[in-house]
Amino acid sequence: MLHVLNGDSLASSFPTSIPGEIAVAKECLVDGPVDADSIEELYVIRDKYLSTTYPTASDENYYTKVVPEFKKILTASHETKVYLWFEHDLFCQVNLWFVMHLLEKHTGSVYLISPTTDLIEGFGGMNQLQLEQAFRDAKLLTANEKHILSHMWELYERPDIPEALTLSKQVRPELPFLLPAVQAWKDSIPHGDYPGKPKEALKEISAQLGTDDFGKIFRAFHIKYAIYGYGDLQVKRLWEELKKEE
Repeated sequence: MLHVLNGDSLASSFPTSIPGEIAVAKECLVDGPVDADSIEELYVIRDKYLSTTYPTASDENYYTKVVPEFKKILTASHETKVYLWFEHDLFCQVNLWFVMHLLEKHTGSVYLISPTTDLIEGFGGMNQLQLEQAFRDAKLLTANEKHILSHMWELYERPDIPEALTLSKQVRPELPFLLPAVQAWKDSIPHGDYPGKPKEALKEISAQLGTDDFGKIFRAFHIKYAIYGYGDLQVKRLWEELKKEE
């Protein structure tokens, strides 16, 4: 078994009672450029973007921290049962789509595990027994579902929001979490004088709270716009860009 976990937070609380190897998706592909002709080119693009945008966020090299985890996924044998632990917010979904793209040629079983809590809490709001139960309740993905989730990465990379919306509506009964994530992606795109939903939301929250205190603004954003799943680094970047634009 190979368990693919989205981020170090779940990895730190993952039940030792659940057997199998672990690979951690240590990326935030929702943030920054992703258009590349090969996975090697994608690594170069992402390394440059993250090290430039968040120079103090990591003391580890992209090629020693992030890439080896993706290689575990790419090199999983066809006998390996892969369990994907991903939440339903846009941040997690984009990472899921990429992981499914890496598993495109994997002919073995792939299972999807979703949190039983709400968008705000996610896996972080679940105890060991609940995580164990979620593992037992894992959803075996059909060949078509695997293809769709992999194809979502290609649509994100292009980007092709209209096609992503059409596809996510078609598979709403089987993959109901796709449409809200794609809609959030669509709403985040700036157009004209509109800065996109996340930045607009930050302006509204700041005005409503009557403060520029980032801690308070981030907490309110995290609760009200949990569909984005942005961490404090992403929101801080958006907030600082807003302040520069004023």
